[in-house]
Amino acid sequence: MDDQRLIVETCQVDLVMVNGLRISGETFLQLQGIYLTGPQRVGELLNGDETILPVRSGSQVQLINLEQTVSVSLSAEQEFDPLLTLGEEHRVWVEPVAGDAIEARIFVNLPGDKSRVKDFLNQKLRFLPFLDNDRVIYVARKKILRVTD
Repeated sequence: MDDQRLIVETCQVDLVMVNGLRISGETFLQLQGIYLTGPQRVGELLNGDETILPVRSGSQVQLINLEQTVSVSLSAEQEFDPLLTLGEEHRVWVEPVAGDAIEARIFVNLPGDKSRVKDFLNQKLRFLPFLDNDRVIYVARKKILRVTD
């Protein structure tokens, strides 16, 4: 058995599930690791290989299926990375399959001079980042009904 322990910190998140259920709690982020150059971000966790997200509410830990998750939002102060604002800015209205519509900003700077909203939405990411004033909202790409810009 490996005696190494991961050093983690918690991060407050709010989730919306496909059935409309809202879950609030803390998820766990690695502070260091083999492939990390800094603390892990929620976006890296959501777009990683794992499909189950542990969320602690009080003394209980729920294991959340990311395939059934519409969105994950958190404070921009905790998640903001200057790389999120590189590229051409677009203001969009996002309508997910469950939960409230989101008025947000995206920044598109993709290879091959791709800077359209359509290019942003067609990325191969499981969760796309949207900026809403003081929040970063990751919306599952496959759970978006419509986006208006």
